[in-house]
Amino acid sequence: MLFLNVAAMAADDTAVYKIQPEDGASMALTVAKTGLLSGKKHLFTFSRYAGTLQFNRQRLEHSTVQLSISAASIECKDTWIGEKDRKKVMDVALNDMLGASQHPEIVFRSTGIQGSEPLQVEGELTIRGRTKPVAVNVAVDMRQNDRLIVRGEARMRLTDYGLKPPSTAFGAVGTKDEMLLIFTVVARRE
Repeated sequence: MLFLNVAAMAADDTAVYKIQPEDGASMALTVAKTGLLSGKKHLFTFSRYAGTLQFNRQRLEHSTVQLSISAASIECKDTWIGEKDRKKVMDVALNDMLGASQHPEIVFRSTGIQGSEPLQVEGELTIRGRTKPVAVNVAVDMRQNDRLIVRGEARMRLTDYGLKPPSTAFGAVGTKDEMLLIFTVVARRE
């Protein structure tokens, strides 16, 4: 769930927006390969997420956001592997990496917003029950009052969340430690 908490602001300065999947929105994660498959990337998308944004147009630094992503909604979109390999990749992603049955939610909570376009949103990201600080670069399209389009990206490392980058064939094929989350979400005013 994406949640914005602005206790210090007057109610008329802050608008509450709901974030959920809709046409034109996307939540994608890429992880690059190493070794014999260097240059290839796994592309994962998440189809279920929800959040709340409490947004102050005049004082962006007073805005906050919370987003919850369903770990089980991950889907491998690789076009460079066959169906059998895609099933193996999904099994590793769901069970070994995300532990989706024990940790059903990936959660982001902002702790601060700085700068101007692009904004830097500081926050805490929880994966598999482990919470780490993360910085998200964000651009907000504010042309409409009842609908915001938020685009951004964040880089994280698997090892920050206690995860070992997968490898096979005695290390001849592996996965880099770095992940890149790229998203476009639509926030509608409540």
